This record gives sequence, structure tokens and C-alpha cells, in this order.
Amino acid sequence: MKNKAQGIVMLAAGGALLFWGYSISQSVTAKVSQAMNGGMPDKAMIIMILGGLCAAFGFFKLFKLR
Repeated sequence: MKNKAQGIVMLAAGGALLFWGYSISQSVTAKVSQAMNGGMPDKAMIIMILGGLCAAFGFFKLFKLR
């Protein structure tokens, strides 16, 4: 039961980080940065990568095959 609770928490945290990173990438300052540099801001990219890793870890912890 403890592993399932940890999986749910990690999955929720990963989803929240993904949403936060997406909202950062869609901000006005990010759009200006994309126009100047041609790429996504580093902060948004790092947060979305961490969110994806956290969500994947939570998914595998929640649905661990036996």
C-alpha cells in the first residue's frame, strides 16, 4: 500500500510540474525569448523534463508488474 501511495503522489507531482513548465513556456517573456533565441527558455525545459521523469517514476511505481 505504501508503494501505491508514493506512486500516486509522484504521478500528481509530475503532472503539476508538467503543467507549470507548460505555463512558463507560454508566457509573454517566453514568447519574446523564443523570438530572440529561437528556443524554449531553459527554466521551462528543465521543469518539464523533471515533471516527465517524476510522472514516469510515479506511473511505474503505481503500476509495478509483479
